[in-house]
Amino acid sequence: MSPRSFEQEWREKVKKVRSSKFWKQVSSPPSGRIETGDTRKRKNEIEIDADWSLLCEGDLSIDGPATIGIQDLRGILSSRFGVRLKSKAVKDAPKITFELRPSRDTTRWDCDFRLHVSTSGVIVRGASEQALLRASLYLSNYWSLRRGLYLTKGRRTIRPAIPFHVGADLWGGFCTTPAWVYGRESDANFLELARMGINAVPIMAVLDDYLNPDPKGPFRSLANPQAKRNRKRLSTLAKQASRFGIHILLMGYNPKLEPDHPVFKRLPGAAGALQSGGVFRTLCSSDKETRKYLVGEWASLFREIPDLGGVIAITGGEGFYHCFMRSKDSEHACPRCSRRNPSKVVAELVNHIARGIRSEVPEARLLTWPYSAGHWSGDRDQVDYISYLDPEHVIFQTEIDKDSVHWREAGYAKDIWDYSISHTSISDRCRHQRRLCKTRNLKFSVKTESNNSIECLNVPYLPVLENQKGLWRNAKSLKPFSIHSRWLFDGSCKGPSEEMGYWMIWGNGTEFEDPDDTLTAIAQRDFGDKAAPIVRRAWRLFSEGMRHHPQLDYYRGTYFIGPAQPLVLEPNARANNLDPAFFGQFYWHWENSVTGDDTILVTGQPLFFSSPNFRAFKRRGLDRNRDVALEELREMAELWERGVKELEKARQHVPPSCRTRFKREFILCQHLAYTWRSGANVEEFLRLRDIIREFSGRSWVRSGHERENVRDLHRMEIIAREELSIAKKDFTLVRNTDFLDLGLRLDMGTASTPEILKAKIDQVTNLLKHELPAWRQELLRW
Repeated sequence: MSPRSFEQEWREKVKKVRSSKFWKQVSSPPSGRIETGDTRKRKNEIEIDADWSLLCEGDLSIDGPATIGIQDLRGILSSRFGVRLKSKAVKDAPKITFELRPSRDTTRWDCDFRLHVSTSGVIVRGASEQALLRASLYLSNYWSLRRGLYLTKGRRTIRPAIPFHVGADLWGGFCTTPAWVYGRESDANFLELARMGINAVPIMAVLDDYLNPDPKGPFRSLANPQAKRNRKRLSTLAKQASRFGIHILLMGYNPKLEPDHPVFKRLPGAAGALQSGGVFRTLCSSDKETRKYLVGEWASLFREIPDLGGVIAITGGEGFYHCFMRSKDSEHACPRCSRRNPSKVVAELVNHIARGIRSEVPEARLLTWPYSAGHWSGDRDQVDYISYLDPEHVIFQTEIDKDSVHWREAGYAKDIWDYSISHTSISDRCRHQRRLCKTRNLKFSVKTESNNSIECLNVPYLPVLENQKGLWRNAKSLKPFSIHSRWLFDGSCKGPSEEMGYWMIWGNGTEFEDPDDTLTAIAQRDFGDKAAPIVRRAWRLFSEGMRHHPQLDYYRGTYFIGPAQPLVLEPNARANNLDPAFFGQFYWHWENSVTGDDTILVTGQPLFFSSPNFRAFKRRGLDRNRDVALEELREMAELWERGVKELEKARQHVPPSCRTRFKREFILCQHLAYTWRSGANVEEFLRLRDIIREFSGRSWVRSGHERENVRDLHRMEIIAREELSIAKKDFTLVRNTDFLDLGLRLDMGTASTPEILKAKIDQVTNLLKHELPAWRQELLRW
């Protein structure tokens, strides 16, 4: 297909996303009157009402962060509490005053502010407009969760426990491709990210897109004719986001060039190792001239666009390309880098670029993230790499749970090779790296997933709040300088886990310091006082259920299309004559191709399992050496179904003002219950299919296993009927629910969820009517 094909598809997809109800919802401030319930003013508290005024003092910019925050606060009080504060002071009447008191030492990242609360008024004092913006959001968040406009008297400083909070863009915003989300640079909804406590958002940044013309230089063949336009668009985005307290981090991608690119003929020293099986070649950072060029180009972006927040350099297995990342083999290794210590080479590049961007913008940050670096460093914990990093300019980031093994009560170990929400403890690797960073005085950042995980990437958030509570607690216990709470496949939907995370960071000294109390308050506000304890029981069952999920996988099967998986009789996924709806484009696979080659972006891959996928080999306890994966899947499904029944009990207690929110939660949870039950069914179906195939190939074997084969085929028919029923129910459930529509995801190219479910219904109907009866007849012939 032509390069234009993906561009057309992308524009259409972005248009659909930005016209969806869910995009509009996540882009808008919280709305709807809050039920006060049993909330009361406590001793030593004041209450704000319509007699109060809201004022500001200081030299505030007309459309800057402070003004935006104060206007938002006024709107929240009016829409959610029915309290319209006066815009002018009234004699002897109380007032809220936002005071800007600049400090010479304040940076763009400083969010501390002072509160002075008395019966005569509330004074909010900040050293920057950013701080006053954070103060306004803090107050509206606090009052919304408290369900009353109360504040405790006295003076105090409000300071986040973790000063630097990185998180993915809003759902429907920038995602895992370098494709630009048209219109994003002029959006006014960045405030919603700040409302969740975020102050930095990463976007994919392919350096090739921004390489300026260099007519006389040795790298002139790398110049991008659209660089000026691209830089201007990036500048517009950075400036617009910063108005709302959000700074753009460039998820840095160094050039991926054709192996015989002209630059390598002109400057042989620039030729780095072949990557991705020989598909492309990197620029070699051990060559001083090449390294200087890379540093200069990254730094030039910050010189031209000072509103940028910094760079995230994934130096492990993707993104920030260097000669060791995905080298083809030792024979094709870089002749310069292969003679050097890999960790030293990569740290050298990172340190130079960090110094380069900070020489242009001293407040800029560079986070180095050695995600999956073990394959080139040979060191699980990156001890050498950490030892070479520059503590003055670099922040080290690692995952809280990755590259660890979690032993389960059922006697098997789950390999945590990526983000898991069924495993919530801190890995030994993470703890060791934290100690190393502390010893070197190297700033530390912890990476988590606050909304969903690899176990289930098809929903905006997983309602497993007990598990997420554990992750937030553990992340905070590491006392990091920074937390990166969501990767780009997981856009912010402003869900309960994000809100809980906000209070883990901002809640010190409040009644929401304990996340358990926060969850209760969220449930009471969103579902009503009587329904809240029942909803929390459901969340506990969902959390327990997820702890039985046996294995991780990516973007297929139960993990992605949920109950829409077809039931196939051929192990070869492409030999089943299936509807195209069961195939999708894995946009994130662009990692493995030359920059500018969009073939992978328009190539369909199976979204389903055509062979058994789950395996959980029991190695501890009684009855060892057997696979318990199917038992675990069934246990998970049963616990989830029990949780949905609890939600059904809660429904009658939900007040009218909370019913829309409850409906959304119920649809999500029921969809996931169907997902897990279907996952167990499909796994059993495929296992039975393979057993029958094994004992029916030769006629004499088939005749000897006639009874057993027919019995297992009958069980497959029962499963197929159950799967048909689940698919029909789920189709009815989600057909008008855009937040569960896979077709609106920006990290994948797929049909809509209803279209995939409809294809499943048709496929299983045909299976029951034609394919299984035909196979039965075949099994009875020899």
